[in-house]
Amino acid sequence: MKRILAAFTMAAVVASASAAPMTPTILAHDWAVGAFNADGTAEYSTNGIAPDTLTYTRSAANGEVVGYWPTWPAPAAFPVLDLAGFFGGDFAMSVLFDAQDAPYVGAPSTLDVSLTGTGANELGNDLELWGRVSAGGAPPAGLMWGMEIERVSLYGYSDWNSYIFEAAGTITGGSLAQLFGVVGFTGVVRGSIDFVERPAGLFRPEYDPSDDINLDVRAGFSGEVGEGVVIPEPMTAGMLLLAAAALARRR
Repeated sequence: MKRILAAFTMAAVVASASAAPMTPTILAHDWAVGAFNADGTAEYSTNGIAPDTLTYTRSAANGEVVGYWPTWPAPAAFPVLDLAGFFGGDFAMSVLFDAQDAPYVGAPSTLDVSLTGTGANELGNDLELWGRVSAGGAPPAGLMWGMEIERVSLYGYSDWNSYIFEAAGTITGGSLAQLFGVVGFTGVVRGSIDFVERPAGLFRPEYDPSDDINLDVRAGFSGEVGEGVVIPEPMTAGMLLLAAAALARRR
């Protein structure tokens, strides 16, 4: 039993001292998003020694928010329309990355790129979904979902073109959020950032946003937004310790 407790303790120490995915889980109100800037503006900027930024702007031509599930996976998704009534609502998001915490050593291999940060808007929402859900009784077109982002994470393997993106924060408003009474609840984002013609040297091993690099790169986002939860890796390890202690008492 001492060996079991020692193993769990080591897991807790490693988890609390290493970078780790946030692994958000969407519980309800799942929005499907495929985002880019239709005007050609680069989404990802390294900004020299200042924090890196990832920005998706509002545009009627984007058609980015394509489906909405009140509960996933059933019933089938409701289509989302933009303010003019065309398919695909609008997605806007602004976040910054100001630190890195790689490497994360865990199964199945080591992640040597892991950026952390927060929402970039000091005033207003960091994430907004605009349009209308095509369903009977749905609110009129407008702001459907707003979110203040408190934590963001981008991670993966160095010198790749695709990286996992995760975010968590607070749902602040929007017609659907108000309709279902989830304003003030935890909001989460999960998906991937796919870089187009990523320059060599961007996201080398243990890349840090404070590195003096000036690049503007096109980067699409594919993923989901919704109400959910995040269990940080150190908390997970702590739960394992509690379970091990309970097992020791039973023996």
